[in-house]
Amino acid sequence: MDGKLDIKDFKIVAMILTLFSLVAVGFVINSKIQESVMDEVELYRKAIKLENKKDMYDYTVETEQGNFITTTDIKSVENVKFPEMDKDIASSIISIERKEFKETYDMKTRTVTYTDSKGKTHSKTETYWEWVWHLVDTNVLGSPEIEIHGNKYKTSDFAFWYQELDASKLISQTNRSEYYTGPHHKFRYIAIIGGKLTVFAKAAGGTIKPVNGNKIAVFEKTYKEVTKDVEESPKIKSVFFVVICIIVTLTIMIIEYKFFYKNCISQQNSNR
Repeated sequence: MDGKLDIKDFKIVAMILTLFSLVAVGFVINSKIQESVMDEVELYRKAIKLENKKDMYDYTVETEQGNFITTTDIKSVENVKFPEMDKDIASSIISIERKEFKETYDMKTRTVTYTDSKGKTHSKTETYWEWVWHLVDTNVLGSPEIEIHGNKYKTSDFAFWYQELDASKLISQTNRSEYYTGPHHKFRYIAIIGGKLTVFAKAAGGTIKPVNGNKIAVFEKTYKEVTKDVEESPKIKSVFFVVICIIVTLTIMIIEYKFFYKNCISQQNSNR
Protein backbone atom coordinates (compact mmCIF):
# COMPACT_ATOMS: atom_id res chain seq x y z
CA MET A 1 0.00 0.00 0.00
CA ASP A 2 1.39 3.39 -0.99
CA GLY A 3 -1.32 5.39 0.80
CA LYS A 4 -3.08 6.27 -2.44
CA LEU A 5 -6.60 5.23 -3.40
CA ASP A 6 -6.81 3.30 -6.65
CA ILE A 7 -9.75 3.50 -9.03
CA LYS A 8 -11.48 0.62 -7.24
CA ASP A 9 -11.56 2.59 -4.01
CA PHE A 10 -12.89 5.69 -5.74
CA LYS A 11 -15.71 3.73 -7.35
CA ILE A 12 -16.72 2.19 -4.02
CA VAL A 13 -16.87 5.67 -2.49
CA ALA A 14 -18.88 6.89 -5.50
CA MET A 15 -21.40 4.07 -5.13
CA ILE A 16 -21.82 4.79 -1.43
CA LEU A 17 -22.37 8.50 -2.16
CA THR A 18 -24.89 7.59 -4.85
CA LEU A 19 -26.77 5.37 -2.40
CA PHE A 20 -26.91 8.04 0.29
CA SER A 21 -27.96 10.69 -2.26
CA LEU A 22 -30.82 8.55 -3.55
CA VAL A 23 -31.98 7.77 -0.02
CA ALA A 24 -31.87 11.49 0.90
CA VAL A 25 -33.85 12.50 -2.20
CA GLY A 26 -36.36 9.72 -1.55
CA PHE A 27 -36.79 10.86 2.06
CA VAL A 28 -37.49 14.46 0.97
CA ILE A 29 -39.99 13.40 -1.70
CA ASN A 30 -41.74 11.02 0.70
CA SER A 31 -42.03 13.80 3.28
CA LYS A 32 -43.67 16.09 0.72
CA ILE A 33 -46.09 13.34 -0.30
CA GLN A 34 -47.00 12.68 3.33
CA GLU A 35 -47.61 16.39 3.95
CA SER A 36 -49.97 16.56 0.98
CA VAL A 37 -51.80 13.39 2.01
CA MET A 38 -52.14 14.55 5.63
CA ASP A 39 -53.68 17.81 4.43
CA GLU A 40 -56.34 15.76 2.64
CA VAL A 41 -56.85 13.58 5.72
CA GLU A 42 -57.44 16.67 7.85
CA LEU A 43 -60.08 17.93 5.42
CA TYR A 44 -62.07 14.72 5.84
CA ARG A 45 -61.51 14.49 9.60
CA LYS A 46 -62.71 18.03 10.23
CA ALA A 47 -65.64 17.83 7.79
CA ILE A 48 -69.12 17.72 9.33
CA LYS A 49 -70.56 14.20 9.20
CA LEU A 50 -74.21 14.41 8.18
CA GLU A 51 -76.78 11.67 8.51
CA ASN A 52 -79.20 11.22 5.63
CA LYS A 53 -81.77 13.72 6.95
CA LYS A 54 -83.22 16.64 5.02
CA ASP A 55 -83.39 19.05 7.96
CA MET A 56 -79.72 18.50 8.87
CA TYR A 57 -78.67 18.85 5.26
CA ASP A 58 -80.69 22.01 4.63
CA TYR A 59 -79.45 23.63 7.85
CA THR A 60 -75.81 22.89 6.97
CA VAL A 61 -76.17 24.38 3.49
CA GLU A 62 -78.28 27.39 4.46
CA THR A 63 -75.99 28.40 7.33
CA GLU A 64 -72.86 27.80 5.24
CA GLN A 65 -71.22 25.43 7.72
CA GLY A 66 -68.25 24.66 5.44
CA ASN A 67 -66.96 21.20 4.52
CA PHE A 68 -69.29 18.27 5.08
CA ILE A 69 -69.58 14.64 4.04
CA THR A 70 -72.81 12.69 3.83
CA THR A 71 -74.24 9.52 2.37
CA THR A 72 -77.51 10.47 0.74
CA ASP A 73 -79.92 9.76 -2.09
CA ILE A 74 -79.06 11.38 -5.41
CA LYS A 75 -81.82 11.42 -7.99
CA SER A 76 -82.14 12.49 -11.59
CA VAL A 77 -84.47 15.46 -12.06
CA GLU A 78 -85.52 14.33 -15.54
CA ASN A 79 -86.54 10.87 -16.67
CA VAL A 80 -83.60 9.62 -18.74
CA LYS A 81 -84.35 6.62 -20.95
CA PHE A 82 -84.30 5.29 -24.49
CA PRO A 83 -87.58 3.92 -25.95
CA GLU A 84 -86.59 0.29 -25.39
CA MET A 85 -85.87 0.78 -21.66
CA ASP A 86 -88.90 -0.43 -19.66
CA LYS A 87 -87.53 -1.56 -16.29
CA ASP A 88 -87.60 0.37 -13.00
CA ILE A 89 -83.84 1.02 -12.93
CA ALA A 90 -84.35 3.52 -15.73
CA SER A 91 -85.74 6.00 -13.18
CA SER A 92 -82.42 6.08 -11.29
CA ILE A 93 -80.28 6.85 -14.34
CA ILE A 94 -78.70 10.32 -14.43
CA SER A 95 -77.05 9.91 -17.83
CA ILE A 96 -76.80 7.03 -20.29
CA GLU A 97 -74.77 6.40 -23.42
CA ARG A 98 -76.00 3.92 -26.03
CA LYS A 99 -73.67 2.56 -28.69
CA GLU A 100 -75.19 0.98 -31.77
CA PHE A 101 -73.39 -1.86 -33.55
CA LYS A 102 -74.05 -3.64 -36.83
CA GLU A 103 -72.45 -6.88 -37.93
CA THR A 104 -71.41 -7.26 -41.56
CA TYR A 105 -69.78 -10.04 -43.54
CA ASP A 106 -66.51 -8.41 -44.63
CA MET A 107 -63.93 -9.58 -47.12
CA LYS A 108 -60.38 -9.48 -45.76
CA THR A 109 -56.93 -10.40 -47.01
CA ARG A 110 -53.98 -12.15 -45.42
CA THR A 111 -50.49 -13.20 -46.44
CA VAL A 112 -49.83 -16.94 -46.44
CA THR A 113 -46.33 -18.45 -46.56
CA TYR A 114 -45.78 -21.95 -47.97
CA THR A 115 -42.95 -24.20 -49.12
CA ASP A 116 -42.96 -25.83 -52.58
CA SER A 117 -41.73 -29.31 -53.54
CA LYS A 118 -38.20 -27.97 -54.08
CA GLY A 119 -38.01 -26.56 -50.56
CA LYS A 120 -38.35 -22.94 -51.59
CA THR A 121 -40.46 -20.56 -49.52
CA HIS A 122 -43.10 -18.42 -51.20
CA SER A 123 -45.75 -15.96 -50.07
CA LYS A 124 -49.16 -15.23 -51.53
CA THR A 125 -52.13 -13.06 -50.65
CA GLU A 126 -55.47 -14.75 -50.21
CA THR A 127 -58.92 -13.44 -49.39
CA TYR A 128 -61.36 -14.68 -46.77
CA TRP A 129 -64.68 -13.60 -45.24
CA GLU A 130 -65.43 -12.83 -41.62
CA TRP A 131 -68.31 -11.49 -39.54
CA VAL A 132 -67.28 -8.15 -37.95
CA TRP A 133 -69.12 -5.82 -35.58
CA HIS A 134 -68.94 -2.11 -36.49
CA LEU A 135 -69.84 0.87 -34.32
CA VAL A 136 -72.33 2.88 -36.38
CA ASP A 137 -73.77 5.40 -33.91
CA THR A 138 -73.51 6.75 -30.35
CA ASN A 139 -76.30 8.54 -28.50
CA VAL A 140 -76.19 10.15 -25.06
CA LEU A 141 -79.14 11.20 -22.91
CA GLY A 142 -78.76 12.94 -19.57
CA SER A 143 -80.48 15.03 -16.97
CA PRO A 144 -78.89 18.49 -16.69
CA GLU A 145 -79.75 18.53 -13.00
CA ILE A 146 -79.73 16.14 -10.04
CA GLU A 147 -81.64 16.34 -6.78
CA ILE A 148 -80.46 15.98 -3.17
CA HIS A 149 -83.14 16.30 -0.46
CA GLY A 150 -85.32 18.30 -2.84
CA ASN A 151 -82.49 20.69 -3.77
CA LYS A 152 -81.47 20.84 -7.42
CA TYR A 153 -77.87 21.12 -8.65
CA LYS A 154 -76.14 20.98 -12.02
CA THR A 155 -75.10 17.45 -12.92
CA SER A 156 -71.87 18.80 -14.42
CA ASP A 157 -70.79 20.11 -10.99
CA PHE A 158 -70.33 16.55 -9.67
CA ALA A 159 -67.55 14.04 -10.34
CA PHE A 160 -69.85 11.27 -11.53
CA TRP A 161 -68.55 8.32 -13.51
CA TYR A 162 -69.93 6.04 -16.19
CA GLN A 163 -70.19 2.31 -15.60
CA GLU A 164 -71.09 -0.59 -17.87
CA LEU A 165 -74.76 -1.45 -17.63
CA ASP A 166 -76.23 -4.86 -18.34
CA ALA A 167 -79.04 -4.54 -20.88
CA SER A 168 -81.10 -7.13 -19.00
CA LYS A 169 -81.41 -4.63 -16.11
CA LEU A 170 -82.92 -2.07 -18.47
CA ILE A 171 -85.01 -4.06 -20.90
CA SER A 172 -87.44 -6.86 -20.13
CA GLN A 173 -87.13 -8.31 -23.63
CA THR A 174 -83.54 -9.42 -23.16
CA ASN A 175 -81.55 -11.54 -20.71
CA ARG A 176 -78.14 -10.63 -22.12
CA SER A 177 -75.59 -7.93 -21.36
CA GLU A 178 -76.23 -6.41 -24.80
CA TYR A 179 -79.61 -5.73 -26.40
CA TYR A 180 -80.01 -7.50 -29.76
CA THR A 181 -82.74 -6.13 -32.01
CA GLY A 182 -81.82 -8.68 -34.67
CA PRO A 183 -79.13 -11.26 -35.47
CA HIS A 184 -76.75 -8.58 -36.73
CA HIS A 185 -77.77 -5.50 -34.78
CA LYS A 186 -77.28 -4.68 -31.09
CA PHE A 187 -77.02 -1.89 -28.50
CA ARG A 188 -74.50 -1.56 -25.67
CA TYR A 189 -74.97 0.76 -22.68
CA ILE A 190 -72.94 2.66 -20.09
CA ALA A 191 -74.54 4.98 -17.55
CA ILE A 192 -74.23 7.26 -14.54
CA ILE A 193 -76.42 5.70 -11.87
CA GLY A 194 -77.95 7.64 -9.01
CA GLY A 195 -79.04 6.18 -5.70
CA LYS A 196 -77.38 6.19 -2.29
CA LEU A 197 -73.98 7.83 -2.79
CA THR A 198 -71.55 9.78 -0.62
CA VAL A 199 -70.94 13.47 -1.30
CA PHE A 200 -67.97 15.46 0.01
CA ALA A 201 -68.61 19.16 -0.52
CA LYS A 202 -68.41 22.66 0.91
CA ALA A 203 -71.53 24.52 2.04
CA ALA A 204 -70.97 28.12 0.97
CA GLY A 205 -72.93 30.90 -0.71
CA GLY A 206 -76.24 29.20 -0.03
CA THR A 207 -75.30 26.16 -2.12
CA ILE A 208 -72.68 23.40 -2.24
CA LYS A 209 -69.29 23.69 -3.95
CA PRO A 210 -66.21 21.50 -4.51
CA VAL A 211 -63.76 21.25 -1.60
CA ASN A 212 -60.89 20.62 -4.03
CA GLY A 213 -60.71 20.96 -7.80
CA ASN A 214 -63.67 22.00 -9.92
CA LYS A 215 -66.11 19.16 -9.21
CA ILE A 216 -67.84 17.91 -6.08
CA ALA A 217 -66.48 14.53 -4.97
CA VAL A 218 -68.85 11.56 -5.17
CA PHE A 219 -68.23 8.01 -3.85
CA GLU A 220 -70.04 4.67 -3.93
CA LYS A 221 -69.01 3.82 -0.35
CA THR A 222 -70.60 5.21 2.81
CA TYR A 223 -69.09 8.33 4.34
CA LYS A 224 -67.66 6.24 7.21
CA GLU A 225 -65.91 3.92 4.74
CA VAL A 226 -64.65 6.86 2.67
CA THR A 227 -63.23 8.60 5.76
CA LYS A 228 -61.55 5.38 6.89
CA ASP A 229 -59.96 4.86 3.46
CA VAL A 230 -58.63 8.44 3.44
CA GLU A 231 -57.16 8.06 6.93
CA GLU A 232 -55.38 4.86 5.90
CA SER A 233 -54.07 6.32 2.63
CA PRO A 234 -50.84 7.82 4.12
CA LYS A 235 -49.63 4.36 5.16
CA ILE A 236 -50.55 2.81 1.82
CA LYS A 237 -48.94 5.60 -0.23
CA SER A 238 -45.84 5.56 1.98
CA VAL A 239 -45.35 1.80 1.55
CA PHE A 240 -45.94 2.09 -2.20
CA PHE A 241 -43.40 4.93 -2.49
CA VAL A 242 -40.78 3.05 -0.42
CA VAL A 243 -41.14 -0.03 -2.64
CA ILE A 244 -40.75 2.08 -5.80
CA CYS A 245 -37.81 3.93 -4.25
CA ILE A 246 -36.03 0.66 -3.40
CA ILE A 247 -36.56 -0.67 -6.93
CA VAL A 248 -35.24 2.55 -8.51
CA THR A 249 -32.26 2.67 -6.14
CA LEU A 250 -31.28 -0.94 -6.80
CA THR A 251 -31.67 -0.43 -10.56
CA ILE A 252 -29.41 2.64 -10.53
CA MET A 253 -26.83 0.87 -8.33
CA ILE A 254 -26.76 -2.16 -10.65
CA ILE A 255 -26.39 0.04 -13.74
CA GLU A 256 -23.62 2.03 -12.08
CA TYR A 257 -21.80 -1.14 -11.11
CA LYS A 258 -22.10 -2.80 -14.52
CA PHE A 259 -21.32 0.17 -16.76
CA PHE A 260 -18.91 2.16 -14.64
CA TYR A 261 -17.41 0.31 -11.72
CA LYS A 262 -16.95 -3.08 -13.41
CA ASN A 263 -15.61 -1.56 -16.66
CA CYS A 264 -13.13 0.62 -14.80
CA ILE A 265 -11.85 -2.38 -12.79
CA SER A 266 -11.39 -4.32 -16.01
CA GLN A 267 -9.45 -1.44 -17.57
CA GLN A 268 -7.30 -1.08 -14.47
CA ASN A 269 -6.44 -4.81 -14.48
CA SER A 270 -5.59 -4.75 -18.19
CA ASN A 271 -3.17 -1.86 -17.69
CA ARG A 272 -1.15 -3.72 -15.08
